[in-house]
Amino acid sequence: MQLVEIGVKCPDCGIKFTSRQLPEVYDTGIRNSELRQHWGDVKPCYEHFAVATCPSCGRADWATSFPPTQEICTLNQPQSPPHVQYRQAALRAERQGKDFYAAGIFYLYAAWCADDVNAVPQARQYRRLAAETLRKSLVDVSCPIANRAETEYLIGELGRRAGDFEPCRAYYQSVIGRLPSKYALMARKVMRLAELQSDDLIEFENVTA
Repeated sequence: MQLVEIGVKCPDCGIKFTSRQLPEVYDTGIRNSELRQHWGDVKPCYEHFAVATCPSCGRADWATSFPPTQEICTLNQPQSPPHVQYRQAALRAERQGKDFYAAGIFYLYAAWCADDVNAVPQARQYRRLAAETLRKSLVDVSCPIANRAETEYLIGELGRRAGDFEPCRAYYQSVIGRLPSKYALMARKVMRLAELQSDDLIEFENVTA
């Protein structure tokens, strides 16, 4: 994983700072049951470098939302854990324009980053918040139409991974009839795991097929 230091400018306050980012992410097409990309048993953890926080005003957002600059940067982005930065980004998305889909994805990434540092209680809470905001995104139509099916599937899986086994089963029973076949198949597998009260990840291959 090769990181580069990129000078960026905050679109809110105009402060320039240095952000460490991955210039390119290779898509393997392999996902786990939460749709997180991985290479076999090796997790790339690129999500840690897809978020940035302004050291002046505290705006947390996708790193790509901060325009690059060739000007000299004397500040660096804060070293707070990525899962905390994603949480801040989610709160901002809810507060600024009530974009529940964006907030849900930020909470999802926060959960993944919390997993990577064994912050188990935080990861569980982020998953519940992700499921809640993604549900809202289906109502306020902030969820893109192209992402609706995977979002409906993901809501149930996030519940199971958070330990809410019976709500996961009840949710899937209400939506499985309208899920495309690949998500319906995964939903049935997830329901069986929920019956066993298991929160283990399983593989979801060829999710884009």
